[in-house]
Amino acid sequence: MSYKGMTLRFFIDSPEKAMAAEDVYDQWISMLDAISQEDPVLSHWRYAYGEQGTPIDVHERNRVVSDTIRSEKKFEPGYSGIGLASFTSYGNFATEEKKYHYTENGFSWGGKHRGIFSLRNTRLKQTAWPDYWQVFANCLRKLSEVIPPRWANAAPFAYYDLAAFPHREWVGWMALVPDVDLSNEMPFVALAEYLPGIGTLIVTTKEPFDPENEEHIKLARATEVFLADRELLPERGI
Repeated sequence: MSYKGMTLRFFIDSPEKAMAAEDVYDQWISMLDAISQEDPVLSHWRYAYGEQGTPIDVHERNRVVSDTIRSEKKFEPGYSGIGLASFTSYGNFATEEKKYHYTENGFSWGGKHRGIFSLRNTRLKQTAWPDYWQVFANCLRKLSEVIPPRWANAAPFAYYDLAAFPHREWVGWMALVPDVDLSNEMPFVALAEYLPGIGTLIVTTKEPFDPENEEHIKLARATEVFLADRELLPERGI
């Protein structure tokens, strides 16, 4: 079995009006805290602070926000602390541990476009291999309790070019399809669970998703075709 890690992407609608960086930060932290108990790699986040990238705890609100505003002004000189703000953090591991447990998170929101919470992980730390799917499925559940998704999925990034449609979002290992109940319509997947008021959580296989496994690819593509036929698979970037 080849395991290529996992990338979780959780999209949310644009805010009704431009947001202050402090408010974007608060939303970000609420999402990080929601998944912090799923595995140790998701519980200790560090923000690269200042020009030297000194790691500090993401919960140091004032320092993180002020540094983010400074960084945003480099790319947008007119930035006043209102509008799109982007935060990035990394798992708190020693150099040797990062070879096995590299974890990265990013969150961008607050402007006129949709927001995205992303999570990239190579391996979990205290979760048994067969239970990986439960951790990432729980992450999708927990995140959706904080804020409803516009679309969400989890898959190795290596699956990107293998998806059924080059112009549409992909499912891969998991997806959260908003506003519909498909729990009794997808007997070919490992899990199709309706989350009341949110949508359907889909897990194509309970094995760690392998982009070199033809059966896993067939399941993912079949799921994408099923959703596209029902106009439930959004176009990329929209």
